[in-house]
Amino acid sequence: MKTQMSLSLIAGLLFSFSAHAQKTTITTAELPAKAQAFLKEHFANENPASIVKDKETFSTDYKVRFSNNTEVEFDSKGNWEEIDGNHTPIPTTTIPAKIASYVKSNYKEVSITKIDKGHWGYEVDLSNGIELEFDSNGKFLRIDN
Repeated sequence: MKTQMSLSLIAGLLFSFSAHAQKTTITTAELPAKAQAFLKEHFANENPASIVKDKETFSTDYKVRFSNNTEVEFDSKGNWEEIDGNHTPIPTTTIPAKIASYVKSNYKEVSITKIDKGHWGYEVDLSNGIELEFDSNGKFLRIDN
């Protein structure tokens, strides 16, 4: 009985934390400076269709969506976390040089449609459906199944 009550209390606390999440639409000027600079450098010819600030209890993230459906996600400091072309190529200037070089050498007729940066490294989706994993230095690790 105590275990069930404890689990109920924990579930209630987790729900209350997630209930405090707030998604608001913002302007480019309200993004962190680092995110603004990234967009200016790599997406200069694109105007954001929407920018959402997702403020949760312990973190804040930003999602920028362009009219061509490309999405860029940033952390609270403005560091990019994910660039998703939604099955269309993403700008090659956004891809770390070692990863771009590996893909160009090993997958000549293929483009990168998504890149996800995590603490462990990078996950890259190619236009032919293959997913590749790289370490944080851009060294190829494996094909992801």
